[in-house]
Amino acid sequence: MPVAHKLPENSPIQSFFSQCDPKAEIYVSHIDTANVAGRKGHFITLLGMNLVWSFLLLKRTYGGLSRYGVRFVIGKLEPAWGAPAPSLDKALLGNIALDLFVFLILVPITRDFVSGVATLRLRYGFPQQEIIFRKPSQSTIANIVSEAPEKRDACLQDVLRRATDPEEMKQVAFGMPWEEWAYDYKAMAAAREANEKGTISTQTWELCVWMKMKDGWTAIEHGKEMDPQSQVGMMEKLRDRLQAMGKSHVFNQMMEVIQVKTMTKDGAPLPVTDDVDAIIVDIFKRNNVDFEKLTSELAKGASTSSRFTISSKKND
Repeated sequence: MPVAHKLPENSPIQSFFSQCDPKAEIYVSHIDTANVAGRKGHFITLLGMNLVWSFLLLKRTYGGLSRYGVRFVIGKLEPAWGAPAPSLDKALLGNIALDLFVFLILVPITRDFVSGVATLRLRYGFPQQEIIFRKPSQSTIANIVSEAPEKRDACLQDVLRRATDPEEMKQVAFGMPWEEWAYDYKAMAAAREANEKGTISTQTWELCVWMKMKDGWTAIEHGKEMDPQSQVGMMEKLRDRLQAMGKSHVFNQMMEVIQVKTMTKDGAPLPVTDDVDAIIVDIFKRNNVDFEKLTSELAKGASTSSRFTISSKKND
C-alpha cells in the first residue's frame, strides 16, 4: 500500500494548500521532466485553440448585436446603427440556445487559459523541470457523487489510479470541462515561487496524492511502499505491549476497525478517512490507555519521509 503521512500543523505545505483553491480537496502532484519541445508544442496547440475560440466568441457577440435587437435599440439614438427589430421565431430561439452553449463552454476555457497557462509561461517560460498540480474537474466530481454511496470509494480509487499511472499521465490535456483532471496553474506558479524562496523544495511535489481531511492535509506517496517487516514489527510490539497490560481485547477491537474501514470485502484498499483514527483513539480511551503516548514510545527512532519535514531547503 502507498505510504500515507498526516502533515504537521506547522508544516509549510499546510500553509501552501490553504492559499490554493479552497474548493479543492484532492491534488495530485508530480515533477514533469519531459522534453521541453513537447511542452512548447502543447502550449502552441492550446494557444491556437484559444485563438479560434476567441474569434468564435467575438463573431457570435458581433452577430448578437443584430440578432437580439441591440443594434435596433441603438439605431433609435444613432441612425447609422439602424437595424430591423428582431422577431421571435425558431431561428432566434436556436441562436439563443447556440450562444448559451458557446459562451458557457468557451468563456471559462479562454479565461482559464489566459489566467492560467499563458500567465505561467509568461512568468517562467518552459523550464527543464516543472511542478505539476492537478485537481479533479467538475465533471469528475459530479461522476463520483452520482455513484451510489457504497460505490463512491471504489470510483475514487479508480480515478486516483489513473491519475498516478505513468502512462495515463502522458496523455495530453486541453482544458476541456469534460476531462477527468484539471491543471491548477496558479498552484504550479506558487510552488515554483516557494522553491525559489527556499520554503518548499521542488522534490516535495514528486508523485503524490494530497487529500484534505477535517484536521488538515494528508499525503499519500505513490511509488513508495511501507516496509512490510517494519509494519508487522510495529503491530507485534503494540500487540505484545497491550497483552502485557492485560488489554488484549483493545488490540482485537482496533484490528477489527482497521479491517472494516480500510479494506473492501475483496481485499482492495479503501481511502483512510479521518474517522478511523477517531474510532481507534476512542477505543483506547474507553479502556484507559493513552494511545498517543503508547504509539509514540513504540515508534521512537522511526524515520519519516524527508519531504514532510517542517523546514524545507531550497535545492542547489
